[in-house]
Amino acid sequence: MSTESPEPCDLLIHGGIVLAADVQNTVLHDGAVAIRDGRICAVGPTTNVRSTFTAEETFDAQGGVVHPGFIDAHIHVSQYTSRSVESLMAGTAITMGHWKAELTPEDEHASATMAAVDYLRAGYTGFVDPGTIFEPDAVAVVAHEVGIRIWLTDPYVADYTQPIFAHEPDLVSAGFLGRWPGSTDAAIKRLGSQLYRNGDADALVKAFIGIYGGRTSTETLWNAALAIAREHNVQFQEHRGYNPTEYLDEEASAGRSMIARLQDAGALGPGSTFVHMNVIHREDVARLGGTGTSIVWCPFQQMRAMGIGRAEPRMVEIARAGAVVTIATDIPRSFNFDALGSVAVCNAAGLGIPVTADELFRMRTIAAAESVGAGDEVGSLESGKRADVVVREPASSEALGLDPYAETAVVGMTRPPALTIVNGEIVLRHGQLLRADAIAAALAARASVKGLLVRVGLAG
Repeated sequence: MSTESPEPCDLLIHGGIVLAADVQNTVLHDGAVAIRDGRICAVGPTTNVRSTFTAEETFDAQGGVVHPGFIDAHIHVSQYTSRSVESLMAGTAITMGHWKAELTPEDEHASATMAAVDYLRAGYTGFVDPGTIFEPDAVAVVAHEVGIRIWLTDPYVADYTQPIFAHEPDLVSAGFLGRWPGSTDAAIKRLGSQLYRNGDADALVKAFIGIYGGRTSTETLWNAALAIAREHNVQFQEHRGYNPTEYLDEEASAGRSMIARLQDAGALGPGSTFVHMNVIHREDVARLGGTGTSIVWCPFQQMRAMGIGRAEPRMVEIARAGAVVTIATDIPRSFNFDALGSVAVCNAAGLGIPVTADELFRMRTIAAAESVGAGDEVGSLESGKRADVVVREPASSEALGLDPYAETAVVGMTRPPALTIVNGEIVLRHGQLLRADAIAAALAARASVKGLLVRVGLAG
């Protein structure tokens, strides 16, 4: 009989279906997670963990799923409050470019706050913005106000705007592009401006190196960005292949595959992330497969690209070949955050290579963390990792106890989580936010939108 005293911990969650998202894809049908000082200190069967630890607070998951918090690997968070505005722009000369041109720090804060509130209620504990926040400080404070993890980068790093004007006129305006860097030197000066955030290991906000991409960068800027990312050991990220026609035209001009060119440039590997990639040729699957390169799959946008034509999506194929594939909302205009898995299932089914529920689960957790270089810290339930944990309500109608991966990563939520925990702190309990005021966030978002409508000329 052991005479050892139980170890102390802050929170012990027990009696849940634990989906660990570790290398072994561990599933514990009566599992427990112990948390101490913001980190996970044990994951295992309930009987083992409860006999080893004594907690300041225990929480009975009552058979609900316990999983790593989802991470949205790509969202233009300053545009979250524009989700339903496009129909008002139809038939006018006003575009999303005009909307973005008018964004103030207050608008960006209101949009990010509303998104953060909705994320926590949908089982997310973090999100990634790709460099489309004009005032990063306005969004960074949301991490602490609401209690969510944020990854961001330098604002709108680009030095060649002609392609986006030519191929995506609905996304731009003169006023919007007037806020971009005016030269290559100006763009290079922006690189790395946010990396100081990485100095605090415990901070909820971290930074990486990102450029806008999509042919909006000269070779000089692209090389500078990649070099700075490698120098500071942070992720390099850019948009690639959003518009298949533009992507294929670039390949035709170069006379070879885009993936082959990235490989030759030394840009493939675990330190690089490419967003969209709606064209991946069959011969490029093997090139990507063994590199550990991250690809961010935005399923709704990919279906739009398929409708336009010339797209060659192969997300499930490259994931099975060994690439790190994660999924993201981009701008969730047609669905809420919790429905992302359902949209991805539809996208993959339409391509004839269905994605499995356990694959999607990893795409929404550990793969998302790896896509921003955070896989050693978050994204799975393992001892030593930061405690970003979600406990699902066992009484939700999707919680049937059949396939927990499908019920968690594919089927949309009917009830907010029982607990959402970020960095070891409970920030939502039974659907109620503990740091933020959801009503105040919604009212601020609505006031922001009303002001923007006037400034862009959609309201008097």
